[in-house]
Amino acid sequence: MKRYIALLLIALLVPAFAMAQEEKYKSKEKDDYYRAWRENYEKDNKPFSPMDKSEIKAYKNAFFDCKEIKRYTPYQESEEYQKYYFESLKPRLDDSPELAARVHKWQVVRYEKKDSVEAIVYKSNRYDECEPGIWVAYSEDKGKSWTFYYTGITHCQPLCFKPQSKKPLFNEQGDLQLEACLLRQISSFWMGHGADYELVKDGLLLTIDFETLRKDSDGDGLTDIVEAKFMTDPLNSDTDGDGIADGLDMNPRMSVPRSEKTSVFEHLIDHRFHDTIPLAVPEVTYADEKTGVVMIVTDNPDLQAVQPKTKRVIILTEEEFEKQGSFFNPLNRLHISPMFKVDDEDDTYLVSITDYRGSHDCVVRKTGDGWTMEVISVGIF
Repeated sequence: MKRYIALLLIALLVPAFAMAQEEKYKSKEKDDYYRAWRENYEKDNKPFSPMDKSEIKAYKNAFFDCKEIKRYTPYQESEEYQKYYFESLKPRLDDSPELAARVHKWQVVRYEKKDSVEAIVYKSNRYDECEPGIWVAYSEDKGKSWTFYYTGITHCQPLCFKPQSKKPLFNEQGDLQLEACLLRQISSFWMGHGADYELVKDGLLLTIDFETLRKDSDGDGLTDIVEAKFMTDPLNSDTDGDGIADGLDMNPRMSVPRSEKTSVFEHLIDHRFHDTIPLAVPEVTYADEKTGVVMIVTDNPDLQAVQPKTKRVIILTEEEFEKQGSFFNPLNRLHISPMFKVDDEDDTYLVSITDYRGSHDCVVRKTGDGWTMEVISVGIF
């Protein structure tokens, strides 16, 4: 968990290159909130320290078999910075706009054709925050159509795959096999600089079988691997019991009564900063395979109740987040502050939203039939 503290501190307190008008809204609630946050941060959080090597060596993947092999391609640290591009893949990217939109040529880890079947193992930040996740694009018709699967594996946390492996990507059973090693993170993430790693164990082979990759035990449209990432119940098609299947639900973990403030938070999540915000309950929007997803950690029931229109939100309580284990790799985080009452003004509040791109600080005012919102400063990371 400590490897994400630096990013959390930046997101909450240190917006860089701020382009803001002179602050003219004062809020004692806001000042007290961040003063307490800083005090707790200094008291409860220690500097980054690497995970124990014995814990790294004991790593077991929750879904796929990983075994030691005697003959293997040695890990080279420089592989982490080399750019790999397979000329044989270029026609596929040129012919398939969907494939080109999902798979960047520099993020390809392995690519192989076997008769009419093709597989691309690639990296993507679609579901992973600091390091990219490992995905598989798979075609059974010579690249005419593709299906995309998330493996649940986060690059270098601790598994690292080897693009220059000489082993065939497809094994005799038609499943995927990838040479790998275990790495240990030895520095924290920081703006403009990724983490540093050291080799802990080499000579591993991970087998990705398609039965496990595709498995959807409850038939809700999310594979069991994706449900593990979303922390929904793979054996219950409606984890929060709100009548919407997890695969369609824009907020699949929380079913909480709405308040007047919930609409404000929904507009912030959807980046609709200049709308007039009605108090009426919005029409339900359903997620699909292309819907973006973010994680929000909050104990605020006004925020837990949201049903956004453009992003699926995976909401954890503070306690749930703190209980996650050493190998927990969160989804892309979205940080939303409480609504702080502005001093000496009725029905006027300050609220901010921060993601990996930057922050927006807003003032919202309650009107007779809803809210108005105004952006008062923007921070760019």
